[in-house]
Amino acid sequence: MRVLSVSSNVLSSTGRLDAKFHLSEGSAVAARMHCARKTLEFRQLGGEDGIGRAWYPTRFKRIYAVLDEDFVPYLRPYDVFSYLPRAADRLSATRSHRLTDYRISKDTILMTCSGRNLGPAVITDAYLAQFVLSHDMIRLKIEDETLRLYVLGYLATTTAQHLLRRDKGGSVIDHITPNHVSAQKIPLLPEEEMVQIASLMKQSVHLREASRVGLSALQADYENSIPAIERRRKRLCQGWTVRSRDIRSRMDAAPYDPVVVKTRKNLLKSGGHRVDALAEVQKPGGRYRTLYVTPEHGLPLLSGAQVLQFRPINLSFMPEKALRNVDRYRLRAGWIAYQADGRAEESLGEPVIITRDRDGWLASGHIGRVIAKDGVEPGHLWMALRTAQAQIQIKAAASGSVVDSTFPADIEEVVLPPLPTIDVRAVMKLWDNFVRAQELEAQAVALIEASLDTVGR
Repeated sequence: MRVLSVSSNVLSSTGRLDAKFHLSEGSAVAARMHCARKTLEFRQLGGEDGIGRAWYPTRFKRIYAVLDEDFVPYLRPYDVFSYLPRAADRLSATRSHRLTDYRISKDTILMTCSGRNLGPAVITDAYLAQFVLSHDMIRLKIEDETLRLYVLGYLATTTAQHLLRRDKGGSVIDHITPNHVSAQKIPLLPEEEMVQIASLMKQSVHLREASRVGLSALQADYENSIPAIERRRKRLCQGWTVRSRDIRSRMDAAPYDPVVVKTRKNLLKSGGHRVDALAEVQKPGGRYRTLYVTPEHGLPLLSGAQVLQFRPINLSFMPEKALRNVDRYRLRAGWIAYQADGRAEESLGEPVIITRDRDGWLASGHIGRVIAKDGVEPGHLWMALRTAQAQIQIKAAASGSVVDSTFPADIEEVVLPPLPTIDVRAVMKLWDNFVRAQELEAQAVALIEASLDTVGR
């Protein structure tokens, strides 16, 4: 049991009586930041005299687009941290009410505000600006570019994250509100330091934006060159007929969907190949006992959602000795990873390339690995696996009741389109830009943390 004495003045000034508020890391950080006021200027983030404006729209009813209707792509909150997020749904552009309230404009800072991992922030780039987001993300607009980029870096520090989470409320699900964000006091470092930090963050944002836009364009050109998915001739509820000789080990309808079957045939006719002809597929089996440690005592362990994120949210660390055969869980640069377990209608099967900064990291047994054979370029294989033609096969192969699962044999049977002929160096350079963007951001965050640590003690 943790016990802490709190003065009546503190209770009066904070207006909080709950123990978790006063025992949080944020309360200790707040006391340290109070000492820093002797040497640093602080500005409120929002409000009348603030440096920006924080808000989120009201709740909205999602009206999904029907076939051939104009639509706007919709993202879930944590999708904004993915390397190359896909639309989670298509919302009707004509029948959705107040849709403009949920569009996000470039250079807007987005912050998660509910759930276990609230607080991480990202800025809207040209790629993200094509989507709409729900009320579950706080929008933060700061007009001054240097201040905006500095604040973006500051929000990534442990100092800012502890202070934000200190103010969280809620019983079952944690929440913060625009008022909480607006009330945050931002420590302003000396001007030359802020300019340096803003410059690093600007380079980071531009590199990530270039990678997203570039990879998306290459993927679109590639998909336009392969056989398209044929439209369904009749409604699913009308069913279809399958001959007994075509029934394999599965008795459910999904693998025999005429659209999936026709897609496989068209890809084979066009010169496509099964995955097992191009790569080896692995998925470590068995459960392990979790033994999480601090970063200096273990290796990063990616979960299913984190493998898709350029900045893994709430990353865990495991010591090598905790795993009986640690190499089964280790990742290598150039491999392709994907969510092997999850929800078929969400990100299950979505591939990413393991970049050089994650070489040697661990990944859970819920993540599959695709290892290109000699003579096959990982960048080309990633593009083929990401096509809609490959994805509908993967999702049709998933099985399960609450959690959908795929196995190596399922992925090996997927028929891929003919591999792209573009220079693979262009693909890999764009993936390496993601790494460089994170390195620049880490430099900026380290500079802020070092300065705050110096003046706050």
